[in-house]
Formats: sequence, structure tokens, C-alpha cells
Amino acid sequence: MENRSVTGWIDQLSDADAAAADELWRHVSVRLHEFARQKLDGQTRRSYDENDAANSAFHSLCRGLADGRLEAKNRDALWGLLAVITSRKISAQRRYLNRQKRGGGAVRGESGFGEAGLQEVGGDHQTPDTQAEITESCSQLLDALPDETLKKIVLLKFRGAMNGDVASEMDCTVRTVRRKLEAIRRIWVDAGLHDGE
Repeated sequence: MENRSVTGWIDQLSDADAAAADELWRHVSVRLHEFARQKLDGQTRRSYDENDAANSAFHSLCRGLADGRLEAKNRDALWGLLAVITSRKISAQRRYLNRQKRGGGAVRGESGFGEAGLQEVGGDHQTPDTQAEITESCSQLLDALPDETLKKIVLLKFRGAMNGDVASEMDCTVRTVRRKLEAIRRIWVDAGLHDGE
């Protein structure tokens, strides 16, 4: 009976049913919080606790089911997805905090953004703290990408290039650019760096 209820909620989540999301959250939240608590180390927990991890993972799960990027046929598949999403979010947060400890964007400087530097990415009306946050966020997103082609596309988009401009610069079609941008988004979602929107 319980498995049928969970399967029903999963089906309803695929239709973006908020009531089903509420029911499923009540069903999984205690176990999900406990799973996240066991995965978190003490240092990470100071700034990102089990509530943050569980809420973020569940939100990503709901969005993924609603937009068809994720699929769960039953309760076991659902738990598998939640475990993977939660683990990735915690790992991404741990990596972020470790980079902060080593100096964050200040260590990297602007070299990660080529000749344009931070000014072209974040604008020149930002406070130094905001610029440092932007640099760290951009560095984190770029570091998650597996090859230089995807990084170059992201840097062009950061600078405000339209898809047609990116296609010209990369000597490819606009359709290829769109496909690569979708691949980038999936990489970031899987790494817990993007909520899927």
C-alpha cells in the first residue's frame, strides 16, 4: 500500500502537483534529513546543515520529475535519486567551502576569465565583496565543466554574447550552441550548482 502511494505521488509530481510534493515531503523528510546528517562532516555542517541539503535535494528532485529530466518508477528508484542528489549537493558545498578556505577567488585572480577579467563578467559597479563572490561563483561553475570548449561557451555567455555570436566565434551552428548550453546546464544541475531553472 505504501509503495503504491509513493508511486502515485511520483506520478503526480511529474505533473507538477504541489499537493503530491507536500505528501511526499512528509513521507521522506525524516529519512532524508538523517541521510544528509550522516553524509555531512562537522566543518561543512557549520554553514550548510542537513536541513539545507535535504530541502535543496528534494526541490531539485521535484523540478527534475516535473520537467522530465528525472524518472523514478517506484519508491526504491526515488530513494536512489534522492541519495545521489543529496550526496552531490553536499559534495559541491564541501568543495566550495574548501576553495573558500584556500582563499576562494582571490587566489585564482582573474586568469580564469581570460583577458576580459572580472570587470566584463560582473560589471564595474560591484563592491569588492560582491566581485569576490561573483569570481568564486564563476570559478565554481567553470571548474565543473569537463572541457575547454564548454568553458569557452560559458565565458562568451558571461560576457553577454548571443547564441548566434557564440556560434560564429566557435565556428558551429546555433543549434550546436543550444545543445552544448543544455549539456552545461545538466552538468551544473548534477553537480548541485544549479537548481534546474
